Formats: sequence, C-alpha cells, structure tokens
Amino acid sequence: MKHIPNFHQPALLILFIFLIFNQGTKAQEKIVFDKTIDWAWNFPLWYGGNSFYWWHNPSVSVIDYGNMSSDDWKSPYDYENGTYYLRFEVLEQPTSSAFTVQFGIWQDEHKAGGWSECISKAASLSGGAGSFCEVNIGSPATWWQKRQNVRVDFTRPEDFYRIGMVLWNNGTCIPMAQGWKNKNACAGAEAEATKFFPMRAKVTLIAVASGQTFSGWENYLNVGEVHD
Repeated sequence: MKHIPNFHQPALLILFIFLIFNQGTKAQEKIVFDKTIDWAWNFPLWYGGNSFYWWHNPSVSVIDYGNMSSDDWKSPYDYENGTYYLRFEVLEQPTSSAFTVQFGIWQDEHKAGGWSECISKAASLSGGAGSFCEVNIGSPATWWQKRQNVRVDFTRPEDFYRIGMVLWNNGTCIPMAQGWKNKNACAGAEAEATKFFPMRAKVTLIAVASGQTFSGWENYLNVGEVHD
C-alpha cells in the first residue's frame, strides 16, 4: 500500500470535511424545475396557456416535482419556511415588452369552499431575448394565499394539482381571455398576449430548506431539457 506523505494529510482531511459538508448542504437544496420551455398562449394546452404554465398538471397525467419529494415538503427538511430562488432567461419573445412572472402552487381542486393556492412575489424582466433575472422570490410562509384559513398544506404535495407560473404584463395585468374571467385580466388581452407569446425561456427554480443557505447560481448554469 502506497504511503501518503504526512504533509499531504492535513490537506486531504480539509478536502474530506469540505466534501461531506457540501454534500449535506446540497441535500437540503432541491431543484423544483430546471428546463427550457416553449410557452404559447392558446388554451387549453397540456400546461395551461392563457399566460399560465403548469409543468405539474396531473389532470393530463403530467407529474413533475423536480427533485422535490412527492409526499412531504415539510419533513425531514422544511421547504414551506425555506427560501425559493428563480432564474428566468428569455431565449425568444415576439417583442421587448417588460413583464413579471410569479411561481404558484394549487392544491385540492375540488375542496369544499374552493381550492387552496399560494403565489410568490413577482420577478421582473426587462423583456426581449437575452433578458433574465436571478432572484430570491421569498418563502411560501409569507406568500399570498387564496384562502388564509385553509392554506396550501406542504405536507401533502401529492394533492398539488398544479405547480407552475403566471405571467403579468409588467406587473399590471394578466393577458388572460379565452373564456376566463378574472379581475386581473388585461383589457384587450389578445393584443397584449402578442407582446409575450410564443415565448421560449430557460427556467430554473431552487428550493432551499429553512435555516440553510443557497449554494449559488454557478451550480445551476447547465441548460435543462426542452419542455414543450
């Protein structure tokens, strides 16, 4: 057996400790979504459309939790009280109009009194191919909830019936029509939608458990698979 010189041993010990620490940190940091998407406005599409993109949509047999657990987002690590980080890069867009996107989770579609829903704070983009953001979109514990008395239950992700995003026209309204009624819908939604769709984008969403620190975007720069 080859002998390791004594002067190398401290360096090897430091490297070993670093690797163990880094492995433990990354175990508490999960990819929720990391793909290149083609996002059209027409509705219905398997991912929604009408300014929504649901990559997890069991109603059409599309199950996608990324690297997150399918049975509990609270234990052994708490991602409800953790922090989420979004990177959104526009690869193709019909115009250079600014917009915002929000991440959302929808649960218990047919529950008495209506479904539960939580939506992150908005991420802003200047618009046009090449524009991007890398932002902290906060913690689900502080996100907007459709039903404050019946909040999204992160111990039951198996009952999430949609996970995805919504696009706003520069944060002012949603280009939403095609039979949908909503107080946030843009006037002249069809014309507004042509500023943004069809869009091609690289989307990466990372969940960091409560009490942990994000390892940094340099670990997530590889292009994900195409999702259209």
